[in-house]
Amino acid sequence: MADKQPTQEEMAAHRKRQQEFEDAARHIQSLVDGVRHDPMKLHKITVRGAGKTRESFMHRILQPAFQARSLHEVIGLSRQAVRRAERFGIFDDIKLQLDSPSDPWLQGRKDMIDLGVWVKESSRIQIRTGTEAGNAEASMYGAMTVKNLFGGAETLNTSMAFGTRTSSSFQFSLATPILADPDKWLSLNLFSQARNNTQWSSYEEELKGGSLKYTTLSPIGYHEFAYEGHWREVCRPTDKASLSIREQCGHSLKSALTHMWVHDMRDEALMPSTGHLVRVIQEYAGLGGDIEHLRHEVEAQIARSNSSGYIISATAKSGYLHSLNGKKSKISDRFFLGGPMSVRGFKSFGLGPREGDDSLGGDAYVSAGLSLLTPFPGLSTRDSFKAHFFANAGALVSVEPGQPAKKTVDDLTKAPSVSVGAGIVYRHPQVRIELNFALPLMATKTDALARGWQLGLGISFL
Repeated sequence: MADKQPTQEEMAAHRKRQQEFEDAARHIQSLVDGVRHDPMKLHKITVRGAGKTRESFMHRILQPAFQARSLHEVIGLSRQAVRRAERFGIFDDIKLQLDSPSDPWLQGRKDMIDLGVWVKESSRIQIRTGTEAGNAEASMYGAMTVKNLFGGAETLNTSMAFGTRTSSSFQFSLATPILADPDKWLSLNLFSQARNNTQWSSYEEELKGGSLKYTTLSPIGYHEFAYEGHWREVCRPTDKASLSIREQCGHSLKSALTHMWVHDMRDEALMPSTGHLVRVIQEYAGLGGDIEHLRHEVEAQIARSNSSGYIISATAKSGYLHSLNGKKSKISDRFFLGGPMSVRGFKSFGLGPREGDDSLGGDAYVSAGLSLLTPFPGLSTRDSFKAHFFANAGALVSVEPGQPAKKTVDDLTKAPSVSVGAGIVYRHPQVRIELNFALPLMATKTDALARGWQLGLGISFL
């Protein structure tokens, strides 16, 4: 049955109501414009609906609004406070209402105003299960998050995971904002992991420990400062384990200070089309335990695109591990290089020092990649699919204690491993998936090649 069409009288009445509404809105706007710069102070803030959130926490968030000296500033500072509150992720909805003072003795005051804040708190507990993929690893996980634990946007995270590389993992994290600032967090983290590294080296590893982290945002990017204490055990070598791996077996204790700085101006992380990234990680170990070293790692990436959907990106990474006690580094602290999301055309962790079938890792590395992403034939209208052409290069070397820097640089530059290839890239909402045909062009005698098709899943890539 066809819908009944409105009559001319009904349409005229609708247009009249719409005109009256628009006239009233313009009148209200003119009244606000007329007084927006008149002297005015915020008298009182009333918060309703915050049954689980501490009053003192809401007071810290909203306190800056009391600095307003005009209606314009009251509105502006109140909106800033709301945006700050929304960033904690503990409210589903926040509404504001301005009104004249409710106290009888202030009814005649034109220079004061009250602010009403209505909030709808989000659910505290979230439980998630599923599968996820990272660089060279896939896993099943179960996680529980409790938000706003003590009424001040504290977050408790617990998770368990079982995967192809991390055989089992348990993590506990309790984070709280500092002074109700969504850009400053303090967190306590505890973990226990069992890693199976037999895919590229003949040993397993158990790790237990914790960290205390402070994270903040600055005008130049994200900073993370941490103290970490880790107990590690290299254990259960296979029957084919090399002598170098057997020598590494045993316990070690690392006590370290770390700092990470990230300046990320990319439009997205998985398939950036514009922008740049700089990441710097520094670690000093030697506050206790039997590990003493300085460890540095730097990553830079830039991406550019055009209106036809072509993207070119370049990435460079480098790392250096310097022993401070005159002893050779532990395999748990070394760098590993190679794989479908690293230097493609080589097996996972297949570059650098090796004994038999065992990758031993290295103390210094450089790697670089150049990629061209183009619209994929037949799928040119779908931005998540791209054809992929790449060239990769990298080198990973060991460094003897006291070794001159010039020798390290010479070792890194004299014989880099190089590969080229082509394939397809799919940007999943959670992970980048690549299927490439890779061809190694240059390799050292210890490299483990992976000529042909490689499937890669990860969130970071060369």
